[in-house]
Amino acid sequence: MKRLIAYLLALLVAVVGYCSTVPSAAAFDMDDLKNEKQMELGYSIINGYSKLSARKGLTSFDKTAVYCGQDLSNPYLLALAGTFYLTHGVDLERTLTDNAYALQLVRELNGYLAAFGVKNERLRSLKTAIVKEGIKPTESLDSVGLLFIKTDSACANRLMRDDRVDFVFAGGAVPSSMKDLNMDGKSNQADAVYIQRYLAEDLTFPDSDENEYIKFAGDINGDKHFDINDATKLYAV
Repeated sequence: MKRLIAYLLALLVAVVGYCSTVPSAAAFDMDDLKNEKQMELGYSIINGYSKLSARKGLTSFDKTAVYCGQDLSNPYLLALAGTFYLTHGVDLERTLTDNAYALQLVRELNGYLAAFGVKNERLRSLKTAIVKEGIKPTESLDSVGLLFIKTDSACANRLMRDDRVDFVFAGGAVPSSMKDLNMDGKSNQADAVYIQRYLAEDLTFPDSDENEYIKFAGDINGDKHFDINDATKLYAV
């Protein structure tokens, strides 16, 4: 249950209206709920997308989600989160495609935890700091640990490096299939060139999150392998 709730919290952040859909089943499926390493990879992929988006020169993030996760080693919190999951008919499959449902669910979870006095000190500390900087949150889910803000690329990138933050999902809409390597909003032959360059080690990034996003987004055929077959499939489109 600990892993399931951790996955749920992380996944919901990725689908609360800041993307068309979350990563496809090529990277996330129901079996991954049992795999902690896959959940950690999910964090890395989301952060990698944000960093690469900023690298493209985005200067204004009107919609930015900042996630400061709860301590899921807390037995009381785990019991509450597990009870919420069991009593609210959570449809994990639906969270993969229905943004409105996911947003409703994460707000309900926040209200449920708040009713039992659950606080998130990481978010409280972060929010205090950014408000002093003149950044006004547009919404704050204080128990879950999810903050929505409007900010610029410099602040978004700084937040990605903040120890209080698990990940930042910043700027623009993620392509519906999350198979866009060059961040132009399309999945086409231009992305096939990126795949070829990356496989030839002509395109690498010093940041591990960015590399994880590239490898994830480059799995065009959904076989969970990043290879020349993915480029071939794009050329055939």
